[in-house]
Amino acid sequence: MKKTMIALAAIAAVGAASAQVTLSGEFAYGYLSSTNAAGVTTSGGGRDTAQLVISAKEDLGNGFSAAVSMKLNTGSFGAGAASDDQSLTLTTPVGAASFLITRSGNWVTGASGGATWYGLDGYNLAARTARDGIVFTAPLAPGLTATVGLLEPSNMLGEGNGNQGTTKQSVYNFAGKYATGPIVAQAAYLSYTNAGATDLTADSATRIGATYDLGVAKIGAAMQTAKYSAGATNTETAFSISAPLGTNLSVAGMYATNKTEASATSAQAAANGTRNGYTLQAQYNLSKRTYVIGGTGTYTAAIGDAKDSSFTHLTLVHDF
Repeated sequence: MKKTMIALAAIAAVGAASAQVTLSGEFAYGYLSSTNAAGVTTSGGGRDTAQLVISAKEDLGNGFSAAVSMKLNTGSFGAGAASDDQSLTLTTPVGAASFLITRSGNWVTGASGGATWYGLDGYNLAARTARDGIVFTAPLAPGLTATVGLLEPSNMLGEGNGNQGTTKQSVYNFAGKYATGPIVAQAAYLSYTNAGATDLTADSATRIGATYDLGVAKIGAAMQTAKYSAGATNTETAFSISAPLGTNLSVAGMYATNKTEASATSAQAAANGTRNGYTLQAQYNLSKRTYVIGGTGTYTAAIGDAKDSSFTHLTLVHDF
């Protein structure tokens, strides 16, 4: 690790004396057991996370700077490597423009505090998606920022892969965030291109969420409502709480719902109803960078399932 850091620093020094390069990452190994709604159980141990993050920053002078961040997931054993979040950010005296590839998590999970290691993304909440995009963020007042951005269609990454066809949807994002003291509040409005191409295309979405640090615990809630071309609506909500129980021990939990309302003739009618789920966990810190997490969760995988699906896990994590 030290040799790697020296090498990166040397490369940076050759390129620009003011550049700063850092290397960080995370490795997690765990055991996971899950049972689906049909009662089938699968379990086993293995790698959960193995990622490197390379960051570089250069002072361009006169209030301008450039920063690059590249996250590399090394993948399963023998499966090669894959890219994750990547960005080039140009900061100016009036704001920052980011040119990025993002694999963002579910919005209501993050806005409510994202308190647990295993969330409900891809279970009863929407799964992560990867998008190219350009985002500009500017400060408006102490603690208050505004963001405007364009994110291209999900999973259409790379130059020349954006708006092919008539149903691929880019997203215009208009957002605000207020963070001061124990309060973090945010809201956003999303407008989709190619709305109306099919019953399943989205027209717009509104988002609102906040967290509050009480000192003895941190609580949060968030909601997103999306409207679709055929008149259907989908509403996701999440509630999170986390609290320390001592110097090295903490607990956390999250409850989330996903509700679809569509007419009988809509292509989304089969999804009508509410799916819910929860996750609970305990974390014990062996050091500042090494910790053990144990958790469990239950969720409704699909409308009409005879019973809920569930999972339990025990995970050892080291951040560096």
